[in-house]
Amino acid sequence: LTMYCCILALSWMGAQMIVGSTLTTGELMSLFTYTMNILMSLMMLSMIFVMLSMSMASAQRIAEILEEKPSIVNPENPVMTVADGSIEFDHVAFGYYTGKDKYVLEDINLKIKAGETIGILGPTGSSKSTLMSLIPRLYDASEGTVRVGGVDVRDYDLDSLRNSVAMVLQKNVLFSGTILDNIAYGLEHVTEKEVMEVIKDVGLEDMIEKLPDGIYTQLGEHGDKLSGGQRQRISIARALIRKPKI
Repeated sequence: LTMYCCILALSWMGAQMIVGSTLTTGELMSLFTYTMNILMSLMMLSMIFVMLSMSMASAQRIAEILEEKPSIVNPENPVMTVADGSIEFDHVAFGYYTGKDKYVLEDINLKIKAGETIGILGPTGSSKSTLMSLIPRLYDASEGTVRVGGVDVRDYDLDSLRNSVAMVLQKNVLFSGTILDNIAYGLEHVTEKEVMEVIKDVGLEDMIEKLPDGIYTQLGEHGDKLSGGQRQRISIARALIRKPKI
């Protein structure tokens, strides 16, 4: 509005001055040019205030995340060693929101021996993944107790507990790099022999042998060069190479 009002006012005044022979057409065009330069600078100045207000809102959100205190923390004297891979759910209930009517798991009683393989079946949204997430203490049970190796998971050191549990979820995250890099991700000392052993365990040996660079083959962004099943198997190999108790 300000810009067009200035142009209209300048046009009217310029026309009057040209008729009165106090201003030439060229000088009027110069006035238009200088006025537009000034107005554009003022518009940029107003954009600075807009960006400042947006930046302040974004900074507040970032600060909220940085200052957030995690609800799941280590106990004062944590247990540092997981004895074995046995798991026990003792009258466990869990809800993402407060209130018993909000529970997605209720009165779960389950005992799994170390080394035992268990299948938990159910339709989509029946909280199978939530049940698994209680074992490495990604969430704390709302009621009851989850025990690993005979010890309440809330008594363990978080790093020790989570290093003893390997999870492969529905969505597999692979990154740009070699097959070796993706399988040994997060481990400092892994031999090529160990990698080949887990590759054989997950049934990828034939595929690796056909590749020109073997385990040093570049996968591309998100492992796009592989099929969905192959990406899943590499994720399983990544879990197995850690030799977790669970």
